[in-house]
Amino acid sequence: MRDGWLPWTRSCFVCGEENPHGLRLRSRLENGRVVLEYTTRRTDVGYRHIVHGGIAATLLDEVMTWAAIVATRKVCVAAELTTRLKAPIGVGQRIRVEGRVTRAGARLCLAEGSIRDEQGRELMSAAGKYMPMPAAMAALSEKDFVHHPEALAPGDIVGNG
Repeated sequence: MRDGWLPWTRSCFVCGEENPHGLRLRSRLENGRVVLEYTTRRTDVGYRHIVHGGIAATLLDEVMTWAAIVATRKVCVAAELTTRLKAPIGVGQRIRVEGRVTRAGARLCLAEGSIRDEQGRELMSAAGKYMPMPAAMAALSEKDFVHHPEALAPGDIVGNG
């Protein structure tokens, strides 16, 4: 698959363009990895000066889910997610979130992710297990994709089988 912006959705908390409470972020495929860049917001706070761990885990889940989708050509969902915080993520901090697949099978896809600061220091890591959605749920999810000329076509990423 070629590098480029991945499609986004209408409703997703991370990438949904119509989600009034969402982050509205865009991920891209870059050298076989899914990447997104983000400057954390004041509203992402857990304690007064650091980002809530759930927000960080959500960003990792987003890139690992997309990595699983690209690898399997099926709409996938997390079955298990583990994270490890290595250093606090500050409010207002620019971060790079990356995800990649380590093993893809027909029923289960293993992925890894990391959050790094601008100097490349790893702040958080994750591992996840992803599985394809049942066909009926996947069809509903595919209808939520936004087709945009700047993004890779959803049909080029998600196969018909």
